[in-house]
Amino acid sequence: MTDQPHLDLRLDFRNDGLVDLQLRGREVDTIDAIDNLIQALKMRLSISETELSRVGHPRYGNRIHELVGEPLSRRNLELLRRHIRRALLADPRVAKIEQLDVVPLPAEPGVVDVQAVIVPNEPALLGPAFVFGVVIDVG
Repeated sequence: MTDQPHLDLRLDFRNDGLVDLQLRGREVDTIDAIDNLIQALKMRLSISETELSRVGHPRYGNRIHELVGEPLSRRNLELLRRHIRRALLADPRVAKIEQLDVVPLPAEPGVVDVQAVIVPNEPALLGPAFVFGVVIDVG
């Protein structure tokens, strides 16, 4: 374990699906502690596994892309839940996931709401369990 929080560049997750660096004035903004972990988990869920293999990270990301376009049946929702759980647990700062819900949004076909209660590995730096939420479009 480390006695310093992870520090990274703060990202802006735009509504059009793109990600950009966030600025504070004319400087690039940074992020640490629990906010950094939340940002890292969002990034992990937005990148397909093997997408970064050419740059030395063949297992980074997720397998959600395997379900794009598939119906959100009970079986596929459970498979999606497993892919999400695996991706979240791949971050070394995540000790365990106490709860993980993947619920289709009726008003938006192919879109699911993901809510997880995550226990961090470094509670002294990151705090107690927290709720992580993200909306994923697999349509």
